[in-house]
Amino acid sequence: MRKTHRKIVSGALLCGCALFTLYGASRVAEKAENGGVPVSITGEEEELPIIILDAGHGAST
Repeated sequence: MRKTHRKIVSGALLCGCALFTLYGASRVAEKAENGGVPVSITGEEEELPIIILDAGHGAST
């Protein structure tokens, strides 16, 4: 009985945190110029480029 009660309480707490996060994201989206949620807080000038090396093998062509 105690284990079941703990699972229900932890599930409700996790669901509450998820809903709070979605609410915060929707508030950020309302304030954004184009209505989108920003992917990162940093500007594009500060980000380092990501280089992806392909091993070849003819699968990507």
